Amino acid sequence: MISYEIHISGRVQGVGFRPFIFNLAEEFGLKGYVSNDELGVIIVCQGENSEQFFNEIHHRKPKSSEIIFSEIKEIKTAEIFDNFYIKPTEKNIVVDIPLTPDFATCESCETELFDEENPRYFYPFTTCTQCGPRYSITKKFPFERENTAIEVFKMCPNCLEEYQNPEDVRFHSQTNSCPNCGIQIWLKDNQGNEFKGSNKEIFEKLAEELSQGKIVALKNTAGYLLMCDATNSEAVSELRKRKRRPTKPFAVLFSGISTMQEYLEVSELQIQHFKSSESPIIVTKIKEVKDLAIEEISPNMNTIGAMFPYSGTLKLIAKTFGKPLIATSGNFHGSPICSTTEEAEQILGKIADYFLHNTLEIQHPQDDSVIKFSPKYYQKIVFRRSRGFAPNYFFAEELSELNKEKNKILCLGGDLKNTFAVVPNNHVYISEFIGDLANFETYERFENTVKSYQKIFNFEPNLILSDLHPKYENQKIIKNLWKSAESVGNNKIQHHKAHFASILGEKKLWKKDKVLGIIWDGIGFGTSTEIWGGEFFLFENLEKIKEKQSHEVAKINSIGQSPMKNNTENCEALKERNPKIKRIAQLENFAWILGDKMSKSPKISALSISENNEDLKFAFDENEWKIYTNLIEKSEIKTSSMGRFFDAVAFVLGYEKPLFFEGEPAMWLEKISQEKFPTDFTDFHRLKDYLKNDEFENIPTKKLFSKILEEKKSGKSAGEIGLNFHYTLIKAIEKIAQRFAVKELAFSGGVWQNALLVDLAIEFLGEKFELHFHEKLSPNDENISFGQLNYYLNLK
Repeated sequence: MISYEIHISGRVQGVGFRPFIFNLAEEFGLKGYVSNDELGVIIVCQGENSEQFFNEIHHRKPKSSEIIFSEIKEIKTAEIFDNFYIKPTEKNIVVDIPLTPDFATCESCETELFDEENPRYFYPFTTCTQCGPRYSITKKFPFERENTAIEVFKMCPNCLEEYQNPEDVRFHSQTNSCPNCGIQIWLKDNQGNEFKGSNKEIFEKLAEELSQGKIVALKNTAGYLLMCDATNSEAVSELRKRKRRPTKPFAVLFSGISTMQEYLEVSELQIQHFKSSESPIIVTKIKEVKDLAIEEISPNMNTIGAMFPYSGTLKLIAKTFGKPLIATSGNFHGSPICSTTEEAEQILGKIADYFLHNTLEIQHPQDDSVIKFSPKYYQKIVFRRSRGFAPNYFFAEELSELNKEKNKILCLGGDLKNTFAVVPNNHVYISEFIGDLANFETYERFENTVKSYQKIFNFEPNLILSDLHPKYENQKIIKNLWKSAESVGNNKIQHHKAHFASILGEKKLWKKDKVLGIIWDGIGFGTSTEIWGGEFFLFENLEKIKEKQSHEVAKINSIGQSPMKNNTENCEALKERNPKIKRIAQLENFAWILGDKMSKSPKISALSISENNEDLKFAFDENEWKIYTNLIEKSEIKTSSMGRFFDAVAFVLGYEKPLFFEGEPAMWLEKISQEKFPTDFTDFHRLKDYLKNDEFENIPTKKLFSKILEEKKSGKSAGEIGLNFHYTLIKAIEKIAQRFAVKELAFSGGVWQNALLVDLAIEFLGEKFELHFHEKLSPNDENISFGQLNYYLNLK
């Protein structure tokens, strides 16, 4: 009997692919089966429409799926099928496919949540094949109910009937449950008193307590959130005090798009992302403050991190409460998000007045993802890549070419804003945002997440890639998990080169001739006496340049001109040049003193860059002045940190408050500068390049800073000076790019989370150069793990 075997790889597990295939096969009158396997989905079918069926799969696939490989081939089999069915997945297979992230609740399931006649009325965990938690509840793959935290909730007869009915939206839905057989919720106060009632009564009680200014720890699908009334300034202030988060902006949960539009300037592009399966928090400009406690929510800012209710739990509390709610990660500032009842009550007991718990055991706790669009050109900027995006990254084609040795690779990433990446098979998996590994609990979360990946993929690395910094916390894992550490290769890759390699990998630029990398961030280990942070790297594809030169020589020789005898020598010399990535320029060095204290006190950066300018004496007491100026004069360690340069400029322009979170002065500087560059700005002649008449190899830090001090003395507004500072940096990039005759510019590092800087780059460089910004990954240190992998694979 002639049969057809179809293989499909990609994001095809946990997205309703098998029930989709079943119904499509029924429509085409085919017989056979569909099953999950280690590479995705396998289909064996018999029937004359099999090839047409194969083509139709691609046109009508589930919206949450993504096909990266498919094939159909004719096979001979003795078996004759009587019908088409979903074949159970074989036990103990090790997957080699992209994993499935969590999906936002779909509109159909949302309708059921609020339908009083529906059995799932006010049931927060209403899901179907197209929505609900996936990665956060997965113990191992393939994605089958038995491999998830849902497995302990045995389906009742009604749920089982839905599961087995091909015409039901929950046909073969692995997360199917209902109030009778599924996850239970309960409400208690921080004294241990439990409130009894139906789900609806529990949410109504919760809303009542929130309206009285209480703080609630609510267990969502990927971890706990801390919530309070966003219109109650006292409640928001109390949350800040208890959470130890003095100024960092809070996210605000709105009940829907129409409510958001009352407060915020929401574009169609933002609406698309709010309503997407990822549904990230989006940093959005305030249109009208109305009743929001804005000074307490987002101090000194004119934007809010807006959250759309993407889960059943969030939809129920947002609608029941009826007003905007603070929704911030359930943790102490700097610690990982809580995910268990015990963790929440122990850690959040001093913050929350009430707890909304549930019986779902979260396997992979995740913070919410955060993005922003630049105001003028809508360039997407990822601030945090986590729930909804992690852990997938589609890189299989590149790996097949670059990892022919089939190395099992673990990339440890950075220490701040840590992620790690693993290559256990033919795919790369980049973890969710983990955080600052200097925090003990965060380091534990990092190590436990690595262990969970080992279990999921039956994975032991034979190669570890890490940062050049000798004291990064994440390097402890090598000794902790692999006692025979000497048997595991450990390659160290410089921090900023990893940033550059990350954008080269994301934007597929490794085969370009020449690319200039503008890598600006806070700090990264450069050498024993240099801390880098304001770098220009040149990537040259030496093989392509050699090919072009050879082609040009052949062309000249073929038309009878004087042969270029030295071409071979030229090409050989080209081979001997420095590595493909070379540091060619930088922000001019200034003294680095007092370690982390400099990162937390902008006035110290200002003093160092100005080389002890007397105009700054007002900011220091006599003892400080004596000690700091002496340290600056004698400092042997220098830095090119662009992050500290932004801090210094923010300080002299008026940011004199204590610094409570990384990037706070730069965010303030961006805000006051952005106000002078509205989206309809056309008065370009008013912009001032402070280095217009200067020729330089490296951006002259002190000279530029001196110009800013002069402008401040002249009485020019802080916002205007700030805008000109941003503009001057963009023009400096242009000069350096022209000097090296480069047409492709790639940007990475945390400074490029600055939306004004991005818009100015597009405005003034976009017509002269090809610009490449991160869109799938964050420009900050979250991309270091992926960059380490790219650097090794392309430059090993």
